[in-house]
Amino acid sequence: MAYVRFLTISLLLSGISFSEAVTRSFSVAKITTLLPNNGKYMFSVKRVAPAIEVAVKQVTRQRILSNVNLVVYYADSKCSISDGMNEAIDYYAKKKVDVFFGPVCDYSAAPVGRQIKYWNIPMLTAGAIAGDFGRHKKATFQTMTRVGPHINSLYQFMKCVLTTFNWRKVKLVYDPNGQGYITELFCHIATDGLHNGLRKNHFTHTYFKFHNPTDIFESMKTEIGTEYSGR
Repeated sequence: MAYVRFLTISLLLSGISFSEAVTRSFSVAKITTLLPNNGKYMFSVKRVAPAIEVAVKQVTRQRILSNVNLVVYYADSKCSISDGMNEAIDYYAKKKVDVFFGPVCDYSAAPVGRQIKYWNIPMLTAGAIAGDFGRHKKATFQTMTRVGPHINSLYQFMKCVLTTFNWRKVKLVYDPNGQGYITELFCHIATDGLHNGLRKNHFTHTYFKFHNPTDIFESMKTEIGTEYSGR
């Protein structure tokens, strides 16, 4: 603290404000984090912000980025297709972003991921799990990097299990709104990815969508039955 006070006084006496000196000596990397404020989501701001703060402190302390100050902004994506894009445009227009962290929710990440290639701004996300993000990486999502698990990996695991036991007929039974605390329509996104993978690899499969538990119990005989059972 004594050294900081001495440095500040010295700068003031030389006619240079402390903030001006920092600006002259360091470049600033601006991180705009697009996450929902709503705490119901697994990747809400209150859950992710502490980890980002720890990472920034570690990078600064270890001088991994020499002469670079990391500044983090937080904006509420609301896991919304429109709000996430609106916040991204706002921060870009204000020149307050060098890299986007998030969005995580697929329907919020998709429009931002499509736009940023025209801005030449990178985006890192632990979400964007839908298969389309991988299939259209080169053409559409060029500056997006996914650092978390995604549906393509889930399908590869499922394919391995099916092939090991020589199972060729599959029935997908799902609630499209299931696991919504991860991202909106999580089970719909997951099933869509599995459906595309199974179709391309010539598995015989159908699907049944239910919106409440009573649907699946009442339809068990007709939707599952013996057609997909073993011997």
